[in-house]
Amino acid sequence: MEIGIWGDSITYGECDSEGLGWVGRFRNSFSLEEYVGVYNRGICGDTTKDLLKRFSTEAESIKPNKIVFAIGINDSKYPMEQTSNNVPLHEFKENMRSLIEQAKAYTKDIYIVGATKVDDAFALQSGTCFVNKDIQLYNDCLKELSSRLNFIDVFDVLDPVTDLHDGLHPNAGGYQKLFIEIAPKIK
Repeated sequence: MEIGIWGDSITYGECDSEGLGWVGRFRNSFSLEEYVGVYNRGICGDTTKDLLKRFSTEAESIKPNKIVFAIGINDSKYPMEQTSNNVPLHEFKENMRSLIEQAKAYTKDIYIVGATKVDDAFALQSGTCFVNKDIQLYNDCLKELSSRLNFIDVFDVLDPVTDLHDGLHPNAGGYQKLFIEIAPKIK
């Protein structure tokens, strides 16, 4: 069994003091007797535009039986001193549709992991321009696109005050919570 997981820095496991993120914890949850290749294709800062450029080549190299997309929060981000999202919602929706269609060439077993909340106070203070009301719109779009797929909603899983390392990325406890929510649904 080969499982490919594509996404951004939260998929990658950025800021996890244990160095695993939720994907590493998922990989470690399989016993030694069962062979399951879990490929973490999370890249910090990636948007759906970036993922479209690399998905087919990476998927072809592993030919996954299951595909997981965990991306969207960077699409919702406002670039510094801008008034529109990094990737407008309509373009995000088209990008996700294209990714889903490309994924269907490998498997019908496709999962979409929703976006997580940020600490709004941190976002305003640091100028990172991640806003929960916009993240929720992108999350709702993912949910809508997943009507015939497997959607894993994690928007309310993390406490923005106690589970985030830097106001955006989960800490070790936050990644553990994501693992507990996501892993059983993919397995």
